[in-house]
Amino acid sequence: MSNTLLPLESFACPAPHCEQHGQRGQGNLRVRKLYGDEQRRLLKCRSCGIEFSERKGTPLWNTRAPEDQLISAVEHLSAGNALRTTAKLTKLHRSTVRRLAILTGVHTQGLHDQQAKELQLSALQADERYGFVERKGQQLWEATVIEPRSKFLVQSEIGQRNEELGRRLLLGARQRLANPHDLVLFTDGWAVYESLFPEVFGVTYRPPRQGSQGRFKKVRFRVPRTLAHVLIVKRREGRRVVEVLQRVAHGSWSRVNAEVEQLGYQAPNTSAVERQNDTARRMNAFEARKSLAFARTSLMRRALSQLCMGVYNWCNEQRGLRVKLPEPQGRRHYQQRTPAMAIGLTSKIWSVADLLHFPVYQGLTRTDAAV
Repeated sequence: MSNTLLPLESFACPAPHCEQHGQRGQGNLRVRKLYGDEQRRLLKCRSCGIEFSERKGTPLWNTRAPEDQLISAVEHLSAGNALRTTAKLTKLHRSTVRRLAILTGVHTQGLHDQQAKELQLSALQADERYGFVERKGQQLWEATVIEPRSKFLVQSEIGQRNEELGRRLLLGARQRLANPHDLVLFTDGWAVYESLFPEVFGVTYRPPRQGSQGRFKKVRFRVPRTLAHVLIVKRREGRRVVEVLQRVAHGSWSRVNAEVEQLGYQAPNTSAVERQNDTARRMNAFEARKSLAFARTSLMRRALSQLCMGVYNWCNEQRGLRVKLPEPQGRRHYQQRTPAMAIGLTSKIWSVADLLHFPVYQGLTRTDAAV
């Protein structure tokens, strides 16, 4: 795919002082000229007069390597290849691949922050998985929250497995929800989830004090009837799971059972996030089990996780998400979908080239990303 195929409605003026800053499809942009060997477009804003390249706001901005090689490098990185292997396969220098991975990670995180807002969700699953940084044996955890119906990754955080990591994960997920008070959260038995759930998703209130004197009581958190948190605890003997226990930590079983029935489950579980953990380990070279793989820096560890999350949400079609077409198209009876399509953020399967070409500017609000 060539970036010149993107319509002008896909771009926005990047100047912070412009009246149309961060607003797509306003008709304020025009093509001033074509430049370079690849005949890229130089765009001009009619409102403020600023000129900028169509690559502005993408990881390809200010790069000199051939575009096909850069796209191929991102495809290799999201397929589980390490930096050295990717550089060898794409004929790029390893420092170029490293820089591209970092820029793409920042870009995909910006796209996620821009589009994953006001999500209409009623169920989430959370879990953690470990990787290694600086040396084998030094763990750095990645905690994720997934929506079980669409398999869409709602939030991902990296850090040490402590309360701070759990707090950042749950707060980040809450900010992306349209109604955080109508939700069932499925997690494992990590105690951090149980202690933070009322504070993050509950309703705050201050109990009245006795009389007119004395200190006011501390703020407390109430869990509405529409909220619930269920723990799925696996008991192991050796490496075998011998028993799975379900316990409602907050809320009621009636709310949990109603959500389980809507999901089509036989019992509460965390199957969606556990399957995604396996997919993430195959996509990210730094998370491969039983290998010598580890990230040299936490920056690179975070960048590759963000890159893989973007490719997973927008580019990777999943058989379980396909829907039957109203009318067969030749031998085709089903429409394949990605998690972003299933959750309603786009209407097409993105390629890695689409992901790299789509501009993301600071200050943009959520827009239609189906271009």
